[in-house]
Amino acid sequence: MHRDGGRESEDLHAVVSGKFVVNTLSTKVLFNASVAHSFINPATTKQMMCSLEEMDVQLCVTTPTGSMYQSELIARNCSSTIQKKVFLADLILLGIHRHDVILRMDWLTKY
Repeated sequence: MHRDGGRESEDLHAVVSGKFVVNTLSTKVLFNASVAHSFINPATTKQMMCSLEEMDVQLCVTTPTGSMYQSELIARNCSSTIQKKVFLADLILLGIHRHDVILRMDWLTKY
C-alpha cells in the first residue's frame, strides 16, 4: 500500500509469489493485485485431478505482453493451505506460464 493525497490506495503492480499447497499439490503461486480473476495452469489441473465446469460465458484475457487467452472452464473451490489454514478459490483454466496458479491479491481479504 502507498499513500496518495492523504488516502491509502492499493499498489496495482504489487505481486508476491511462492510455493503453496493447492489441492494437496505443491504449486508455484503468484498473488497479483492487477488481475481481475484467479487462474490455474491446465497442466496443474491434470496433476491435481481437478473437476472442471463450463462457465456461462467465455472469458478472454489479454496479458501485459499482448498475448490473448480464452477460457470457458473453471475449477471450483480449490483449496490452498497457507500456514496450516485452508482457503478456497475458484480458478479459471488459462494457459499461464511460469506459475501454476495466479490468485487475485484481494482473494485473501475475504478471509
